[in-house]
Amino acid sequence: MALERLLKGFADFRLGYWPEHRELYERLAKEGQSPKILIVACADARVDPGILTQTKPGDIFTVRNVAAMVPPAQYPPDERHHGTSSAIEFAVRGLGVEHIVILGHTLCGGIGALVDGRDSIYASYDYLSTWTAIAQEVRDLAVRELEGRPREEITRAVEQGAVLNSLSNLMGYRWIAERVEAGTLALHGWWFNFTEGQLHAFNPKTASFEKVEGLSIVPTVMRGTALSAIRPEALIAAVAGRKPAF
Repeated sequence: MALERLLKGFADFRLGYWPEHRELYERLAKEGQSPKILIVACADARVDPGILTQTKPGDIFTVRNVAAMVPPAQYPPDERHHGTSSAIEFAVRGLGVEHIVILGHTLCGGIGALVDGRDSIYASYDYLSTWTAIAQEVRDLAVRELEGRPREEITRAVEQGAVLNSLSNLMGYRWIAERVEAGTLALHGWWFNFTEGQLHAFNPKTASFEKVEGLSIVPTVMRGTALSAIRPEALIAAVAGRKPAF
């Protein structure tokens, strides 16, 4: 039944969307892709960046993995399999994107597994804990600083802190740092509350994720931004000092 639904969807696509946008597809086939935005999003089936941003084919280059994480840069490059890093490199060096968005979200299963650690129902999985350990320090900091708080609050802090951790990791890639410093690339930390349908963006001045309203937004990281302003410690401290707005 689930597969039939996909095939029915494709049939509808062929009859409706394809002919309506055939000129766009023909142009993309002829000219290639030239998106200005890379979105690193979670693989969660409930948070589709294309639907969330209502974009068309060719508008965004998307990388999806568990918990929307960016691993630290590896120098010198080794011969392991770096799927997320290679996709980011292709978007930046090959396509010349002008913005990179890290998109976290509520009720993230990967973050939940990271928070629960050995008590997680996914603790026996072969690869999950190794991957989510990218944000292990964020998790440990939140658990320590928010001791006694409900699990939901701690998890929310880790969801948001992991976004900042990925932004910090992005700046470890020399070809990203160079472009940020040159003013040709900007980085954004977003968090989507899908139970409320509300997007939030990190504001370094308040060390918090604030509701996005209107059509203008200041990048989280741009030329001249101090990396200390996006460290997860600032967000966790802010959460510890006041009740989060959720």
